[in-house]
Amino acid sequence: MATTFKSKFVRHLANSSNSKRNALLQKGFTLVELMVVIVIVGILSAVALPKFLGVKDKAKINTQLGEAAGLVKECSAAIISDGPFPAAYATPTSTGLTIAGKCSGLTTNDKPTAIIVFTTTTAPAGPGSVANCGPTALAVSKACAITVDYLTGDVSYAQV
Repeated sequence: MATTFKSKFVRHLANSSNSKRNALLQKGFTLVELMVVIVIVGILSAVALPKFLGVKDKAKINTQLGEAAGLVKECSAAIISDGPFPAAYATPTSTGLTIAGKCSGLTTNDKPTAIIVFTTTTAPAGPGSVANCGPTALAVSKACAITVDYLTGDVSYAQV
């Protein structure tokens, strides 16, 4: 009886290790599970992708508006306080902002002799407002022109 028990026990151990080995080999995902995951990822990307299109263009125009705001304040303050006036700005700037006119005369001690206009690139097409041109939202395919009056230092905004 002891040998029968031993032989059954040994067979049980042998079968047990085979079933464990087979269980290890059969772990993984079924084709249906993989297809469900692929469909879910596809739906999520279809919903999220349009939100990220045009982000680079929106960032570019907002960078230009930020740079223009700083330069406009500098120029306006110099005109109001009667100098010193900033040196001529490089145009277009590194962000693509275009500047027409100088915020100084012949030297940085002289007042400007004409209006100064800071113009951004056109707003990209896409859902929602990209940025504000002064108090109003910048329309699609429009550029923001910020003008500094050379006599008073007053600032005005227009969409062009």
